[in-house]
Amino acid sequence: MKKSSVFSIALFLVLGLLFTACTLSASESPLPTALPTSVLPATDTQEGEEAVIPEAEPTDTGIQPSPTPLPAVTDTPAAPPEAAEPTATQPPAPVASATPLPAASRVLFSSGDTATLDGQLNAGQTLYYVVQGAEGQAMQVDTWSPNSDVYLGITSATTGQTLLDAALQDANWTGSLPAAQDYYLSVIASGAQTSYSVTIQLTPLPSTAPTATPLPPTPSGLFNPLATYGEPDYEDPMTGILISEWEDEDGELPDTQYIRLTLDDHRFYVTGKLAGFSTWYFTWRDLSDFYLQATLDSGNCSGQDAYGLIVRGPEHLAGVSYGYVIAFTCDGKLWVYRLDGADPFTATDLVSLTPSQYINAGPNQRNLLGIQAIGDKLTIYANGNQIAQVTDTRYDFGRFGVFVCPQWTSFYTYRVVDLSYWDLGD
Repeated sequence: MKKSSVFSIALFLVLGLLFTACTLSASESPLPTALPTSVLPATDTQEGEEAVIPEAEPTDTGIQPSPTPLPAVTDTPAAPPEAAEPTATQPPAPVASATPLPAASRVLFSSGDTATLDGQLNAGQTLYYVVQGAEGQAMQVDTWSPNSDVYLGITSATTGQTLLDAALQDANWTGSLPAAQDYYLSVIASGAQTSYSVTIQLTPLPSTAPTATPLPPTPSGLFNPLATYGEPDYEDPMTGILISEWEDEDGELPDTQYIRLTLDDHRFYVTGKLAGFSTWYFTWRDLSDFYLQATLDSGNCSGQDAYGLIVRGPEHLAGVSYGYVIAFTCDGKLWVYRLDGADPFTATDLVSLTPSQYINAGPNQRNLLGIQAIGDKLTIYANGNQIAQVTDTRYDFGRFGVFVCPQWTSFYTYRVVDLSYWDLGD
């Protein structure tokens, strides 16, 4: 059936992850929301290599030499005038924490349950990493530097419990994590400028939900929603005809410190401004069961720069952040995670950077991303090929929008060529 819905736009800033969650606070200010995700320290910003996080930005993924409070994350843009939504909102409860959390880089576990981080430290500098762990999970952290003058500290994000005091000047730690939460790792240079390496290993834990199953291509051939569902309930050629779907209350496309949507010569572009930040922006439409597809041009991407969609997001001014992110990376991988909130932020990887031969890899490549959502099942398609199916019961209704993560490339821009959906709800 078709739904008559009030359009709502929102951007969520959050700290993204692979295999882990992110830590942010939330508000109901009418701005997009950003989710920080992992990016490792780097000294070179050439294409194809990791980018330096600007130290001036008090973000959750920029690596800074001293602790700073996490930024407030805005929830969604204010409703258009016809929505007549109330202006008074109730702010979410503050996160219980012993001290303000420092800006940190989310650790990306690109291979199994072990991550190795390399970088440079200035004299006396402290860098922070954040890792999500489960209660009872074993974690081992080992640091190395040429002169053995880089020390380690480990603190829990929620309770402020210190697992390893950096003042002890230890370079290694092994133990069992006391609770399911984020853990902040500080890497401190006690002497002169030096290189360093950190190896983090987490013992995997069995899990029954959610589940994700990579799938072979559709046995009967490429999936054709027109043949299955008929004409779509909604079509946007992304040429400006329906540009109001993406405009704010002032009739403007968003242009914030984190994301920019632009219409240039009847072409619709999404730009993620800060390397290491996952950012999204919602339309005003919401759906329960559906088939949604978009043709995406990867643009000037490199490495694990990601582009895609977010679905089943919250109502406008809900005061929370949630939904399912489905994205392709420039190097041809599928990334799916569930966002569960922004105060405190938690997320769960459903498909962790899984390569697919059906995703066209590289810059300036076109891919058709299809998402079928029926009940607790999300089925993912790449260019008509079924490549994964996720079972998760958390969210069954909500808004959709565009997603971008400039993991490697600052001001990474991709194009949404067209977008359509079939409403499969009752």
